[in-house]
Amino acid sequence: MRPQLLFGKIHKWMGLVLGIQILFWFLSGFLMSFMPIEEIHGDHLLKPQQTAAVSLDPLDFSQIANQFDQPIQRIVIKSWLGKTVVEASTDQQFMLFDTPDLKPITPISEPMVRAVLAAHLAPGLTIDTITRITEVPSEVRGRQAPMWQVQLLGDENARIYVSESNGEIVAKRTDRWRLFDFMWMLHIMDYDTRDDFNHPLLYLTALSALLFTLTGFVLLYFRLRRRTNK
Repeated sequence: MRPQLLFGKIHKWMGLVLGIQILFWFLSGFLMSFMPIEEIHGDHLLKPQQTAAVSLDPLDFSQIANQFDQPIQRIVIKSWLGKTVVEASTDQQFMLFDTPDLKPITPISEPMVRAVLAAHLAPGLTIDTITRITEVPSEVRGRQAPMWQVQLLGDENARIYVSESNGEIVAKRTDRWRLFDFMWMLHIMDYDTRDDFNHPLLYLTALSALLFTLTGFVLLYFRLRRRTNK
């Protein structure tokens, strides 16, 4: 078989296989670059927060250690709901403590979640439902359960997730984020966890796209040489 025929067949079949994925790459890349990243992150759902002062009075942390089965890796003194609290964590566990008596606040209750949202929600937004969940939804993969899922009223199908361990807002999700996440999945071709862009399928497709391009240049060379000979 002549080289140009061989390269022509390779180029044709590569084009058929890669055409749809190349379309997905261009479409997803365009849409992701077109959407404002602040809206994707859901920053518009929350109002700006001012840095609150915390009390740095001496505290006896020895009684906190008794609340954990593992060695404490990190202790943070922070402001939460207008008061100074202590957040202690191990590799697998978070707990929140009031000051100065260091009584546990964790687990965060529904009234506390409502207080957190009252302090952070942007004006005009209203809570629809609050649900405690023990399994992590796919849209907040990587977070730890249990957590509180707060469904907001409105046309964005917005949800805010609050950790039951430390009372922090761990995720903000809207339909725009879900569209972006779907496009990201198509772009990196990770149809499972959607966070791995170093996997064999992507390698193979990218290599095939390179081969498709190279065979196209080879075919162009043969055609130009044939025209020159004529």
